[in-house]
Amino acid sequence: MTHAALLPPVGPVPELVLPPTADVRLPSGLRVVALRHTSIPMAELRLAVPLDAGSFRTAAVHELLAATLLHGTARHDRESITNGLARDGAVLSASRSSRWLGVSGSGPAAALPALLGVLGACLTEARHADPAVRAARERAVRQVATTRRQPHLLASEALLGHLYGPMPRMTDVPHAADLAAVTAEEVRAAHRDAVRPDRAVLVLVGDLDPVHAAALAARALGEWPAGDSPPPLPHTPETGRPGVARIHRPGAAQSQIRLVRPALDRNHPGFAALTLANIVFGGYFSSRLVADVRERHGLAYRCESAFHDHLDRLVISLEADTATASAAGTLRRMRHVLRGMAERPPSEAETEAARRYVTGMTALATSSQQAWASTLLMSLTLGQEPDRIAHFLDELATVTTADVAAAAARFYDPTDYHGVVLGDTAHLTETDTAL
Repeated sequence: MTHAALLPPVGPVPELVLPPTADVRLPSGLRVVALRHTSIPMAELRLAVPLDAGSFRTAAVHELLAATLLHGTARHDRESITNGLARDGAVLSASRSSRWLGVSGSGPAAALPALLGVLGACLTEARHADPAVRAARERAVRQVATTRRQPHLLASEALLGHLYGPMPRMTDVPHAADLAAVTAEEVRAAHRDAVRPDRAVLVLVGDLDPVHAAALAARALGEWPAGDSPPPLPHTPETGRPGVARIHRPGAAQSQIRLVRPALDRNHPGFAALTLANIVFGGYFSSRLVADVRERHGLAYRCESAFHDHLDRLVISLEADTATASAAGTLRRMRHVLRGMAERPPSEAETEAARRYVTGMTALATSSQQAWASTLLMSLTLGQEPDRIAHFLDELATVTTADVAAAAARFYDPTDYHGVVLGDTAHLTETDTAL
C-alpha cells in the first residue's frame, strides 16, 4: 500500500464568515474598519494614506516623509516615542509605496489606546526635524544605490517605461539624485499638503470590541485635519508602444522577461473564472507555465503569472527570469503555453485543483490577526468592501470548467501581450520577441 492511499479525501471547503466588524467614516473622511479576532490577546493596526507622486522628485520627498514620520513630535522625541511604546509591548513603523503612505503597528490589545495616541500625534505634529531628515536622506541614498542595481527593479521600470513612458506615480524606489536634493522643509511641506485623512483607511484587528475600537480611533485621530480636497485618483495612460522591446544590458548573464495584458476589473462578474484560469496557466507551482518552462525544459529559474495593478488598471503579468542564453527559448515556450490555453482548455481536474489552491490561500490570508489586518487593508485600498473576500469564495464555488475555458481562450492569446526583455539581447532577433 502506498502512502498516498492512506491519505483521507479532501473535505468540503468551510464557509468563510466575516467576524464581528465595525465600519465607520469619520467627519474628516478617514474610514475606520475594526474587526474582532480573538486568537491571541493582541491587536494589529494598519493605516494607508493616499499619496500622489506627480514627479520623481515628489516620490523622493514622500520616501523621506515616511522615513521620519515617527521620529519625533512637538512634545516627544524619537527615543521617548519608541521607549513609551516598548513599555506597553507595542511597536509602530512607517513605510511608503508608489501610491500610499503606510503605518503598521502591533501590541497587546490593552495597548491599542497608546498605539492610536502615538499615531495621532505623529500624523498631526510630526517635526521632520533637519537632523532626522538629513540622517534619513543619507541612509536612503545608500540603500537605493544597492536596490537600483537589482534586475527585477530594472525590469519593472523598463516595462512601465515601454508601456507608458515616465511614470513617477508607479515609482516604488526613488532615484538617488532626487533623494540627495530633498530638503527638510520640503518634507515638512509635503506632510502638511499630503498627509490628510481624505480617502485614508485605518484597519484595527484583534482581541477587541469593534465598536469600542472605532470610537478609540475617532478620539485619537479627531484632530487630524482634512485637506481642501483629496488628491486626484491617478489613471493609467493608454499603452504607448505595443510589442516586446529588447532592453540591452551588455554582458548581463541573466535576462528578465516581463509581458502584460489588461485583465478584468476585480469586481467584474467574470473575475473569478479568470482567477482560476490564471492559476492553471501560471499561478502556482503545478501550473502549466511552470511545468513546461521550468520543470520540463529547465529554461527559467523563476516563472509565474499574476495580477498586478497599474494604477486604475489591472493587468495579467507574465514574468520569467532566465540565463541570457535561454531567453529566446523561454519566449518560445511561453508562446507555446499561451497558445495551449485556447487549444487545450483547462480540464475539470485542473480547474478543481486551482479552486482548492485559491481557497487554501484565502484560508492563510485569514488565519491570524496579522493576516486579517493585511488582507482587509489590501481590499479597502483596492476599493472593495470588507466582506469581499467571503463573497469571492462564494463566486469561486459557482465557476464551471466551461467558464474557465472561456476565460482562457479570451485572455491568453499570445498576440495580446506586450512587454520587455531586459538583458544582453544582442543575440535576440525580432522573430524571437514576436508574440
